[in-house]
Amino acid sequence: MIKFYRHEDPHGYYSNFSRHEVTIYDKTWPTSEHPFQAMKFHPHRSDLVEAVRLAPTPGTAARMGRDRSVPIRTDWDSNPTGLNPYGDMPATRVPQLPQPDDQVDRRGVTAESIFARTKDVFMYEVVLAKFTQHDDLRRFLLETGNEILIEDADSDPYWGWGASKVGENKLGRILMMVRQLVR
Repeated sequence: MIKFYRHEDPHGYYSNFSRHEVTIYDKTWPTSEHPFQAMKFHPHRSDLVEAVRLAPTPGTAARMGRDRSVPIRTDWDSNPTGLNPYGDMPATRVPQLPQPDDQVDRRGVTAESIFARTKDVFMYEVVLAKFTQHDDLRRFLLETGNEILIEDADSDPYWGWGASKVGENKLGRILMMVRQLVR
């Protein structure tokens, strides 16, 4: 099991706050946190998408994306089945479901449960871009073999495993799926 959380800690390059540029959605972003947060405002607020892209730090981008004084896209927390969560943005690669005997982690979680919400698809897109655009990160990811990757975020049982250590760990699961794809 490999745990990560802060970008400055060991394995911090798995964090969306790590300082690795990502080119996705026809733009270059300072970190993978930037496009993830910006997509909350696509396509209805292109001004905010650009403001998040230009945010000086991933923390600033995250605060902007979490600010609920401005409405986010209505499908952000919805099931993306039958929807095009990208709007008019081209997807770099559509998530592929693993074969039935191909497990993402030891609990047997499949892509169907990983992509339960539109925000999961966007997270997958930015993580895939990050780990295919940086050879060193791809190598680090592949060197984990079949280890379970855990976002050790006590305050986040959705993207991490939360204080109870039984949260969804969506970011870790997406990283493990990307690891399968880049092999």
